[in-house]
Amino acid sequence: MKGSEQEFKTALAAEEDSHDIERGREPQNEKRAEDPKTAKGKDGPPAVKRSLAPKTGCAACPGKDSPAPACNTGVAGALTLLSKHPQLLIAPAILFCLIVALCSFGIVHATNASYNLEGEQAKDEATSAADGLVVQLSSASRAVLSLAAVVKMNPNWSFLESNFLVLAEELFRQSNEDGNLALRELALLPFGRVRLLLTKPDQRNSTADLFSPALVDRLQPYQSIAVGGLTINGPIPLTTGDERAFAARYPIFFSDVDEDEDWGHPDNITHPTDCPGPPCYNPETGEKFWGFIGAVVNAEPLLAGDNVHLKRLLSDGLSYSLTTSALAGTNGPGILVSGGPNPDKVTANVTVALPGNSWALSVYNPRQDEILTLRNGLIAMVVVMAFILSVLLLLLLLSAKRASVLLQEQLITNKLLQEEKVSR
Repeated sequence: MKGSEQEFKTALAAEEDSHDIERGREPQNEKRAEDPKTAKGKDGPPAVKRSLAPKTGCAACPGKDSPAPACNTGVAGALTLLSKHPQLLIAPAILFCLIVALCSFGIVHATNASYNLEGEQAKDEATSAADGLVVQLSSASRAVLSLAAVVKMNPNWSFLESNFLVLAEELFRQSNEDGNLALRELALLPFGRVRLLLTKPDQRNSTADLFSPALVDRLQPYQSIAVGGLTINGPIPLTTGDERAFAARYPIFFSDVDEDEDWGHPDNITHPTDCPGPPCYNPETGEKFWGFIGAVVNAEPLLAGDNVHLKRLLSDGLSYSLTTSALAGTNGPGILVSGGPNPDKVTANVTVALPGNSWALSVYNPRQDEILTLRNGLIAMVVVMAFILSVLLLLLLLSAKRASVLLQEQLITNKLLQEEKVSR
């Protein structure tokens, strides 16, 4: 009976030691067997203590230079349990992927909607500003077209000379409405030479010849004739002072006229300087160039950014850049005016529809970059939170698995005790 009991205790101790090893703990029964105060040999004297390998890490006895064993023991036990049951990683991995995928999809969808909305708002504001600029420049357009209609009705010089001042004053009054660029000059230029001129606020006289070698390259009258309709060019420097202006110009042609027709010009000239033939006169069709109707509007407020439409863009937090495809005095495009901290960046680009010219207004909305920065930050936060939740789930599963192992140990122990009672 004693032998059977001894075998039962030995088996029970071995089972407990195996579970201690599985949980990362030092075998307690083996330790008790090595204690010289309790262990006995066959004849009763204390057994000789067996030599064990030096304890390190979690099994080391706490000393002056020894690490605290509690944390290391827990981590070692968790890693041991995880190595024996790697399937515990499946649920945390699935949770991590689901959280990152679903939250990232929602964040990207929401931020894309905001991003596109900001882009549409920027384009709408740019379109509104472009339309406003066209209306402001229409003060010159309306005056030129109105005076051109009078010339086409009666191109005789005596009629135009007697009625020009009354017509010009009325056109000035109609053009200088609130918000429009100020009309500075209105002129009749038969054969490209200034003959009748009204200027505001101060009257000045001019006999400039647009076809003269000194002005032909800068004022580009041949380009206006080639267009055949209203053109707005500039900014061009005025003949006096340092101010710049936009020039509206409309060429007038009459058909079925003689080559020497002068329409009663007081200087008895019959063609522009150095242009007796095409494009100023077409002998095949009898179409002849009468001259230009010209108007000048002050460009300085617009070029300085002192414009109600451009200021509205800045007040809405937008940067802008107004460019032209043919900058006066250059052979290519150029910037008329820009404003804001980032005028070189573009969110939306719209065309400023001017007759005979091409302007482009580009705006930049910094709120789009802020949305992208926010999106990246939210996605990074989602990844971190998903990782934390996955780790917590893994710890919960490890705790449940450890509790299951302990329960199995207890059931085995109870079973062995029951067998011992039965054997007695």
